[in-house]
Amino acid sequence: MHPAPLVGIRVAPPLRFLSPTKLRTYATCPLQYRHRYVDRLESPYTPASLVGQAIHETLEANFRAKKHTRRDLPTFEAQEIFDRVWERHAPGPADAADPDDPWEAAYESGRSALEHYLTEAAAALVPHLVEHRFRFTIPSVPWPVVGTVDLVDHNGTVIDFKTSRRPYHASYLDGDLQLMCYAIGYAAFRAGSRVRPGELPSPYFIPDVRVDVLVIGDPPSVQRLEARYDREALREFGERAASIALGIQDEQFEAFWRAPDAAEDANVCRRCSYVDRCPDALVSADELLKADGEDGDQEE
Repeated sequence: MHPAPLVGIRVAPPLRFLSPTKLRTYATCPLQYRHRYVDRLESPYTPASLVGQAIHETLEANFRAKKHTRRDLPTFEAQEIFDRVWERHAPGPADAADPDDPWEAAYESGRSALEHYLTEAAAALVPHLVEHRFRFTIPSVPWPVVGTVDLVDHNGTVIDFKTSRRPYHASYLDGDLQLMCYAIGYAAFRAGSRVRPGELPSPYFIPDVRVDVLVIGDPPSVQRLEARYDREALREFGERAASIALGIQDEQFEAFWRAPDAAEDANVCRRCSYVDRCPDALVSADELLKADGEDGDQEE
């Protein structure tokens, strides 16, 4: 049986800027981009994405406070923030005590991963900038890129936080548009007027980047992935971003697996919040709650 047709479609306003999330979404699946930014369909939380949102907001509060106190939040304060985010968005009470409920299981594992990160990894981080807003332009792209960096530490490393039920592949950062945007955004901020409109910053200004993946499990763990981008990486990023911008302009919004030579990777659909309404989904709606998905992207 095919899923119900998409309803509740609203007309999107003219595009004024790209964000790292928009670039990453289109690169993942142009049809997902259409659902989210053109048709503006609501994207309900999944257990995995809500864990990511709750941890993201808690770590933001932690590092904002740490800039002034030089200390991480006590565990009970961090868990209170996590609980407030969870209660705003979860479909039922967090203390339902049903071990077979995916929301209850996600809640418990998310709290455990957060506590592990704060006690085992966060102490080494000295925040310089938290949720830092940036803007830069790309050659041949008609819109600026606007976004927010999770954290820049005291030595200038750009750090992003992710949650996942399994470690990321070691090559994750090689093709990640989101973290590349963060690095370029902070570089443009550092370089200031030395970057002319329509140009990317010199590799000299590009900072080291890092992703801390909070791997949810029993026990939880932290995976650290690090990279530094060179001139060739910047060139490839510019070409890829220009190709995405052209696809958006030309309204090319087919499902990712319909592209020539593309693989039908069901995991892409499994991590998508529109799987229950998408006629091109490669998985059933019931699989969404069981997904090993990532945190989902907080809009920049």
